[in-house]
Amino acid sequence: MKQILILLLFFTPFVLITAQDSTHIDPPKIVSRLKVGNTTNFNSKNIKFIRIIDDSRCPKGVSCIWEGEVKIIVGFYQDGKMVEEKELVFSSKTINPDNMKELLVTDKKTIYAYTVSPYPSSEKPIDPSEYYLELLIK
Repeated sequence: MKQILILLLFFTPFVLITAQDSTHIDPPKIVSRLKVGNTTNFNSKNIKFIRIIDDSRCPKGVSCIWEGEVKIIVGFYQDGKMVEEKELVFSSKTINPDNMKELLVTDKKTIYAYTVSPYPSSEKPIDPSEYYLELLIK
């Protein structure tokens, strides 16, 4: 009986070690929402969501021939001065959560364009002030 107990105590740690799950888990995504007209800052660099140019995405609840896209204007600032404005186009073939666009690199962070929300619905039009740009921060 004593020998069985010693064997169990000896082999139990090895069984527990090999039973560990080796599933890879991605770190959580940090997504920041930038409302239209607002600015977010990263040290001395800023990003401003200036405006929506066009939102032709196929609304939920509607069958469309073309999926559409949303076009926005984003401003980039350095020390409070505008450096440039860019037009960004979001669709399944351009910028989307599976194909993000690098917007800004700082010493410690990289900021990517992730998506534009809310998504259109056939039930209610989107007020231009409701739009926001989702930025992924890595």
